[in-house]
Amino acid sequence: MMSRAALTFSLLAAITKAQAPYTPPHTGDGKPDLQGIWETRNAAGFDVAEIAEGREIPYLPEALEREQKANRVDPLAHCAMPGVPRVTYLPFPFQIVQRPGLVVFLYEYLHNQRLVPTDGRPHLEGIDLWMGDSSGHWDGDTLVIDVTDLGDRTWLDSARHTHSDALHVVERYTRTGPDTIRYEATIEDPKTYSKPWKIAMPLHRNTQPGFELREQECTEGDNGRAIQPQYRPAPKGDPLEFVREYPAKSGGSK
Repeated sequence: MMSRAALTFSLLAAITKAQAPYTPPHTGDGKPDLQGIWETRNAAGFDVAEIAEGREIPYLPEALEREQKANRVDPLAHCAMPGVPRVTYLPFPFQIVQRPGLVVFLYEYLHNQRLVPTDGRPHLEGIDLWMGDSSGHWDGDTLVIDVTDLGDRTWLDSARHTHSDALHVVERYTRTGPDTIRYEATIEDPKTYSKPWKIAMPLHRNTQPGFELREQECTEGDNGRAIQPQYRPAPKGDPLEFVREYPAKSGGSK
């Protein structure tokens, strides 16, 4: 029978192990290995406030007024690229591939991709990109990506949370377990928000045997909405689900 001292030591060891930070595997060049297929399990794509710190977005009053008068059609309805950080929490998987000096993000949604150099190079100037200009570096075991040149054409979610051309996003990817990454992003836009604000959520590695990214395409319908073939079940009430009712013919036979 285990003695009280041995039992106490065993419990303390278990607690210490549970509290110890996770040590991720490393790639051949000694960097934390973030590779795999990852996905979210939340509804932030529909309302980013779900993962915002304090569940609040610190809008400037004039920005709220501007937003109310702006276009009310989600750019995704016209098959536009989702931008950063929205692409990360859309309900579609994405794959991370690493090479020395480079991290590649392959998104199933609309075949989007991001090539992120990790040498901390300066940003491009005088250009607006749907997915922005990403410059990365390693902070210990965390991949930090600084994103600028995002323009003002994208939304943060389907709930019409918008931004200006001054949007600046700093992302942090930290491996917290064999199948989890903690994703954090600081969002700054002095034309829209009264202060920088943060979002955070876990990313989950897809461990289904043989799972791989598939082709996902978006084609605008003749009524201006996006037709997206959902070969995987869409969330209930998905605003991009294509549903069209045709009027019944009058005077004809049933």
